[in-house]
Amino acid sequence: MAVQKIIRKKPKAKADPLAKQKIIWTVGHSLTLACGAIYAVFYLFQCLTFYRYRSWKTLFLIARPPINKPKTWLKWLWHLFPQVSYRLSIIGVFLSYGVTSYQNWNALNPSWYDLLSKENFQSILIAFLWLFSRATVFKLIPFMLTSYLHFTVKDKDNEEESSSQNTQLLHVIAYSELIVAGILFLDTLAFKGASGFVLALYLAVYWLRLNFSPYAQVTVLRLVVKLDKKVPPKYESQWKQIKEFLYLRMSESKKKKAKMTTPN
Repeated sequence: MAVQKIIRKKPKAKADPLAKQKIIWTVGHSLTLACGAIYAVFYLFQCLTFYRYRSWKTLFLIARPPINKPKTWLKWLWHLFPQVSYRLSIIGVFLSYGVTSYQNWNALNPSWYDLLSKENFQSILIAFLWLFSRATVFKLIPFMLTSYLHFTVKDKDNEEESSSQNTQLLHVIAYSELIVAGILFLDTLAFKGASGFVLALYLAVYWLRLNFSPYAQVTVLRLVVKLDKKVPPKYESQWKQIKEFLYLRMSESKKKKAKMTTPN
């Protein structure tokens, strides 16, 4: 009697979703750092050579700068490359921060308050705003510093531990976000595009930062305390209210953090 051999196919190994998410997260932060650095080089080069394409009249906003159309496709690509790098850097933010948001809320049904109170979602909103506004290297610096922070503490699983060990860098990120607001304000005064509209939206998101982000609260409070002696006497009551607001939000953040770390 002939014996029939039954050949069974080996089951395919199931892909690890966490491994895929980690790859996307790494690619996102790498894009933000690499493409942001490329754009920064182009931005610096343009700043150093602006005198070739601008006159003193355009420098002081007396006349509009001339429009230089590229004559060859290589020059056209050269002019296009910085914008592509800028957009790719922002797309990297969407990839990395999107993975983090997915991991945080995958098994939950968050409300809008839950989302808006998280720094990660606030950063996604800012990145979305930068994607459709005028490109500048200052807008990328906070994201690039954050990506650098994540890569330098990649051995740490707890984000809170990494934050405590990189307090100075977190404050630098907070200062860079304030610088972005200042630059948008100057652009608004210079009537550059839709800078006023962008500034209003950015300040709306930064207000969320002041309410829910401990490092932003501490950084702004440092600036407020340094300016105490320069505040006119008639504005001291309003200045005191600002400090009380920051102290209140900081105390609430500490209480919330204590509740999260305390076991039930």
